[in-house]
Amino acid sequence: MKDRPIRIACFGDSLTEGYGLSPDEALPIVLERMLLDEGIQTDCLNFGVSGDTFEDGLTRIHAMLAARPDLVILEFGANDSFMAYPAESIMATATAVIEIILKQNLPILLVGITALPDMGMEYKHHFDPIFPALAKKFKLPLFPDILSSYFGDSALTLLDGMHPNAGGVEAITRSLLPHIRELINTVQTRN
Repeated sequence: MKDRPIRIACFGDSLTEGYGLSPDEALPIVLERMLLDEGIQTDCLNFGVSGDTFEDGLTRIHAMLAARPDLVILEFGANDSFMAYPAESIMATATAVIEIILKQNLPILLVGITALPDMGMEYKHHFDPIFPALAKKFKLPLFPDILSSYFGDSALTLLDGMHPNAGGVEAITRSLLPHIRELINTVQTRN
């Protein structure tokens, strides 16, 4: 571990992939750059696919694991919410994804999201507890809401009003950094 970069699998949807941005503006590349600025050598792998749900993640999880990461940033849920999937089914699929990763003895940073109010307060009431419940069940570090770093700020979003622009990705990454540093320390002390 000391003689090679730490491999971080960024596993998620368009918010990970960098929808509408150039490849060097996507979260994994920005994260790698910010960590390098702190003297932390990493190889951040982009396993983000626009439109993906937890169920899609489950179908491609073995490709991500085949890259032999040292830790995983798990970021799904936005599309599950937008498609109004039932909270129980999201919870079940997310649980399956997490269990597969944990069987590989890989630390996970769970990146949560909250349902937008226009999904209806009833749906939001059922959806929003999913990520805290998963974090508690599996004792995972949780970044509660990826949207909180940029959403609603037109200076940080693309014209669609949903996805972060390059500045929005920088804001998300800065917010995630303290959690990622802790996970890197966990990986380094473990080896």
